[in-house]
Amino acid sequence: MNEKKIKAFINTRQQLSENTKLAYFYDLRAFIKFVDGKPLTQTILNLFQLELRTLAPASQHRKVSTINLFLKYLYQSGDITQYYELESISPLVHRQTSHTEYRGRLIDITPYYHQVQKPGDLLVLLILEFGLKPSEIQTLKWVDFNWDFKILTVAGNGIKRILPIRERFSRLARPIKNGDELFTKSRQFLHYELKKTTSLSSASLREQYILQRVAEKMSIYKLAESLGLKSIQTLDKYYR
Repeated sequence: MNEKKIKAFINTRQQLSENTKLAYFYDLRAFIKFVDGKPLTQTILNLFQLELRTLAPASQHRKVSTINLFLKYLYQSGDITQYYELESISPLVHRQTSHTEYRGRLIDITPYYHQVQKPGDLLVLLILEFGLKPSEIQTLKWVDFNWDFKILTVAGNGIKRILPIRERFSRLARPIKNGDELFTKSRQFLHYELKKTTSLSSASLREQYILQRVAEKMSIYKLAESLGLKSIQTLDKYYR
């Protein structure tokens, strides 16, 4: 996918106004920039759709409709061998979700498990694997990771936690030699590096940690302990 393909697609939409064609171009260019030359998969589309969730429903609807038309064009022209599409979004503004409702859902986090090449890669893994907040990451030292006994010791808020290190995290993180350099950085630096790596916030990544543990049938008390919480109250909505 490239700008040449975008222009070829837009040329097939002769009935559109010039302003609409321009909007199509910018929406599709942002999409191919997100894909960044990687093979097109449903996982990539799901991650892109998560990024769109920060927009108003009407804007989401426009972008999703445009991209789905483009994907259909690529499939019909033989540029992609499998037909993909984003989930349709209603252009209507829905009522606000009440505080008693909860919409958290699991996403495929597999794409985040790859060789650590930049600070944001490690930050994402630390949150997904251990449910750490940026402020807790700043308290870490590389010696806190005991690779032989496969445990991480986290001390914060007067609570000492011993968390298991899983094999897939160990395989990716153990070769790192300068972990302490990351842990001494400012909160602002951590958020900046995280934003360069994922469209999800640290809170959203931490929520994925919680949802993964709930899916694994971890008890609410064990999960509260692993997160360093003093009560289970904030986790109750996930188990309902």
